[in-house]
Amino acid sequence: MENKWKRTSEQNSGLHGLAALSFTRLIRSKEENDRDSFNTLVQKILPDIEEYMARRLSFAVGNGDLPQGKYRVADFTDELYIIAFDHIGEVEDEKDLRPWLFKKADDLFQDTVVEEALNEFFFEDIEKYTKAEWDAMQEEFSTDGDGDLMPLEEFDDPSYPKYEYHLADVFIEKNPEGEWSEKLDSELGDTEMHQHIDLVLHRLPAPMKSIYDLAVNQRFAPFEIANIKRISVEEVDSHLAKVRQGIKISLEKRYME
Repeated sequence: MENKWKRTSEQNSGLHGLAALSFTRLIRSKEENDRDSFNTLVQKILPDIEEYMARRLSFAVGNGDLPQGKYRVADFTDELYIIAFDHIGEVEDEKDLRPWLFKKADDLFQDTVVEEALNEFFFEDIEKYTKAEWDAMQEEFSTDGDGDLMPLEEFDDPSYPKYEYHLADVFIEKNPEGEWSEKLDSELGDTEMHQHIDLVLHRLPAPMKSIYDLAVNQRFAPFEIANIKRISVEEVDSHLAKVRQGIKISLEKRYME
């Protein structure tokens, strides 16, 4: 046991030393705007952070705080590179570098957990939002950093959709709302309809959005989605029904009241 603890102590000491040696070079890379060199240096002191994030991710999925299969450790470490490059000036001394990186990784992870929780609350409270609140959410969702409204297709971010959502994918069978849904579809037009549905999907819990995308954009049948997600067909049908019902309610609250 003593030898084990001794090895651990020596490993940690080595990592602290590596971080200290890298500090000056990181600052120089930042000053020269050399992201590649900066990221290479950060990678050398990241292995233990990757292990730490892997454990956090495993615990969060096991506790239900994050959906299974949505996040990878690389999602967090890639973002950490960006955060480290942008904010390395916060580190005043080389001995603070390694703890600072862990803190930034922890903050990044916690922000993700909080965002997922907010998505859950959003779906639960979807009936409570007023037209004014929907309009405000749409403006925030469709606004760039300068505050200017932009069509969604003009965003450079590849996470924004290159497809169109339609009301026909929500109302897939005859229903009592048929008359107002047809009226709504004709009055809003394809662009506004797509933007509203995309807004709703963006705020939904990850499993719901993923399953809806597989059904609507990839045209997989429920049994195929069940195989992909490793869940039952009944669960797939339940998620799809909840998403469609949520979109219906949001449209009614925003445009029909």
